[in-house]
Amino acid sequence: MSLGVEAFPETTARLAAEVDEQLFTKGAQVAIEVGGELVYSHAAGDDGRGQPMTEASVFRVYCTMKPIAAIAVAALVDTGELDLDEPLAVRLPHVRSVADGAVTMRHVLSHAAGLHLPSAVDVELVPPDRRAAFLAQAERPARFAVGTDVAYSERFAWHVVGLVLEQATGEPLGDHLRRQVIEPLGLADTWIGMTDAEYDAVLPRLGLNHDMRQMQSFPLLLERGRRWCTEVNAAHGGYSTAHDLARFYAALLAQLGGAEDPALPSAETLRTFTSPVGPAALDRILDRVCTHGLGFMTDLAGHAYGPSVSPESFGHSGNVGSSFAFAEPAHELAVAVVFNGIVDPESAFLRRPVIVRAIYRDLGLLDPPAPAEPQQGERGRRFRFGRNRSTS
Repeated sequence: MSLGVEAFPETTARLAAEVDEQLFTKGAQVAIEVGGELVYSHAAGDDGRGQPMTEASVFRVYCTMKPIAAIAVAALVDTGELDLDEPLAVRLPHVRSVADGAVTMRHVLSHAAGLHLPSAVDVELVPPDRRAAFLAQAERPARFAVGTDVAYSERFAWHVVGLVLEQATGEPLGDHLRRQVIEPLGLADTWIGMTDAEYDAVLPRLGLNHDMRQMQSFPLLLERGRRWCTEVNAAHGGYSTAHDLARFYAALLAQLGGAEDPALPSAETLRTFTSPVGPAALDRILDRVCTHGLGFMTDLAGHAYGPSVSPESFGHSGNVGSSFAFAEPAHELAVAVVFNGIVDPESAFLRRPVIVRAIYRDLGLLDPPAPAEPQQGERGRRFRFGRNRSTS
């Protein structure tokens, strides 16, 4: 049962400030589960269409949805139907980037396969009916050391994940993800490829992200279009709510804690997927030293979540951190945040640790801030940064 906003004063105040300033977001959703119980669910601001944000507002959450496909892979690894270290050339000989036998699913899911090019934008510029053929002919960068170098893949790697899932299960990817992960975990407001009927039903509560990198924000109207909503894109095409994202991570935590949910892979396999594959390394796309699990970002302090999180934390973010969700195993804590303002990385990575710290403080996981004298002009500096950012 939710404890209400009065139990989370710092978190609620931080969200109110973000919404009131209108510099970095139009609105926000936050959901927090502890020990499998929803303790906080709050929505504030505008859903991007001039309507009030609600806890039921649905948003495109971009790469925050990547772990759904990773869990589907984990389930097949658990049953022995997939081997993480099998050369993918065996299953996908027609895909040039993996056809030499050097690339495995372990490499793909940990962003060590050299599948970071073409970029997501380049793929979107290709007509939908030609994308599979386009990606099948893409070449791996010549100077990329598979299994050693790291480069985050927005789109291509998860296209390969989808092909493997379809080949292994004999099901269309969207159907398999819904049957294997989304429905069993009770994620009623989550889609990776809506049906036409689902699209018509959800459209009245489908919000919009805004690009807020300029002086005037611009609504990303394509997000509410039928084509984008019905396309099966497990890389960055998912739609969800903060509540569903928190529920997903709460289910993973329960399984890691011994729940033995038949809808999820075993705790041993799940621990493999949510733990760092190797030591921290420079990700040449994200431009930071960090670790990756198999389909998850791990040790989230290295992913600009701030110092509040522990080395055991795991999760994922989407579209420059406009949305993010994560798990903190030591505290049985699952958190999801959806901002519908897309900003530059510097602004996003200043914003995220602040809201994470507020959540941890409200939960009593961090010491309260020491009393301090008000900093004269602090908000003014933030507004000036916003204007400079917008005109650069």
